[in-house]
Amino acid sequence: MKEENYQVSKSKGLLALSELDLTLNELKILDIYLSKIDPRSIKRIENETLEKLSDKTLTKKEVKKIIEKRDEFIIKAATVKFTREEYCKLLEIPSQKIRDSQLNKYIQHLIETSVILPKEDRYEIPLLFASGSYDKNKKEITLTSNVLSQDIKELFFDVGNYKYIKYRLKNTVKLTSIYSFKLYLYLLENRFRNTWEVDLKELRVEVLEAGDYYSIYWRLNDEILKKAHKEINNKTNLTFEYIPLREGTRKTQKIQFTCQFKDTEQSFLVDKQEIIDNDYDLSINKYKEVVYEKVEYPPTSEILADIEALNREIDKNLAELKALLNDGKEEESE
Repeated sequence: MKEENYQVSKSKGLLALSELDLTLNELKILDIYLSKIDPRSIKRIENETLEKLSDKTLTKKEVKKIIEKRDEFIIKAATVKFTREEYCKLLEIPSQKIRDSQLNKYIQHLIETSVILPKEDRYEIPLLFASGSYDKNKKEITLTSNVLSQDIKELFFDVGNYKYIKYRLKNTVKLTSIYSFKLYLYLLENRFRNTWEVDLKELRVEVLEAGDYYSIYWRLNDEILKKAHKEINNKTNLTFEYIPLREGTRKTQKIQFTCQFKDTEQSFLVDKQEIIDNDYDLSINKYKEVVYEKVEYPPTSEILADIEALNREIDKNLAELKALLNDGKEEESE
């Protein structure tokens, strides 16, 4: 499979990383990393390990060996390597235009990046990556996510328990504006709504993270939205339109977005090699880009309470029905 066709699975927690001070190139490196890991691999090995450890006949030595093997697998699963040549090819830039010192700077910033995670009585601030390096001799980038942190491990390797989006790497690595990158992810996350409205300030501050300079709509539109509109529609799998909305004033208060996938037809093209690489698996979700959303269910106690209330209502209605039937019989006997 071509590298640009690799799938990126990004959890809602990772989407929030756009709030951090990451450059466009650092966001692209993060996407390359995500495209090269199997987000469900660690959960599988942990389940297999638990099953093995359930054997009560294991010796301490055997238990230790099983745990060590699991830990080795987790570190290996969290480690990704790719070359400078591959990086330049994905971004479609000549290798001479990117210096070793630049790549090293990107990697250093990524491994210094931490995530603020609110807990009940405190804030935890784990690093996103445990280690990273750029080998000047091999021209190779190595990144290992901080899987020793349970929270970070779940951000990368437990996407099934998060709301998350999935897209092909080629949709982001060729974007040339960080605003296009952020707007693309926002559109992809909300695409299922088809048409929706967003407050102008929310769009500027929370989505695009653009400064007060862009608080005036015409400036935001001319310098960010128009350029992002052209780039996203030309380079990604999405097409979108937007309309400024004025509510009671002459100033634009909201933006209305309309967005959809370009491949809206019943069929789409897939590279032959991609099908071969997937062992001729013809499942549509193997190739079609889909937005997944975690389904939230009420607590069991709440469901049981609803059932009990429903049963009481049924019993009440049955009692009333029986009373009516009895009254009818009494009238007939008279």
